[in-house]
Amino acid sequence: MVTATRFFSKIYAALGCVLLLCWLSGCADNTPPVRDLTQAPVGEQRIVLWRKGSNERLAVTYRLNGHYSPEAMAKIDYIFRDRQSGAVAEIDPALIDIITDLRDHMLMPPDTEIELLSGYRSAESNALLASTNPYVARNSYHIKGKAADIRMPGMNGKVLEEVATTMQRGGVAYYPDGHVHVDTGPVRFWAVGRPYPLAKHSHKHRKKRVASTQH
Repeated sequence: MVTATRFFSKIYAALGCVLLLCWLSGCADNTPPVRDLTQAPVGEQRIVLWRKGSNERLAVTYRLNGHYSPEAMAKIDYIFRDRQSGAVAEIDPALIDIITDLRDHMLMPPDTEIELLSGYRSAESNALLASTNPYVARNSYHIKGKAADIRMPGMNGKVLEEVATTMQRGGVAYYPDGHVHVDTGPVRFWAVGRPYPLAKHSHKHRKKRVASTQH
């Protein structure tokens, strides 16, 4: 009996070691979590997006009855696809909420056509862009489907940037060509290609207006 007990003890110990080594070597399930579309702010929300390069236009109601529409979000994923490779990834619905809330803060109607300059980027596309553009972060939120570069018709980009910073919802940057970057990362603000007029901002905002390596 003692011999049998020791035998099974060794078996269980060996099995435990195998499972531990398997986990350490990456055998554990590392599948990224599927985005949750079941929890959304109350109310219906609509977005209209336009991609100049491909001349695509998308108009969808993506949020209603406290959840996000899987069908609408799939269409948003596609129009946000990588401009270089065509790769499609899941886009953070909170990013779309930031864009529509920014539009609403500007008192623009729901059917306002928002120009999408850049959405999702694959790691390869982002690395290529970063190799020629010093303003592209190597660990960009674009890679994570959590960032967008946008313009709104007839709206000054600097004004969009200022309103977006007051929302305190993530990263915000203004670019000299008039477009604005928004993302769902930590709250932070930065400028590209020009010094910031810090004097007109509060001390709280002033401390957060730092160069970012995560845009």
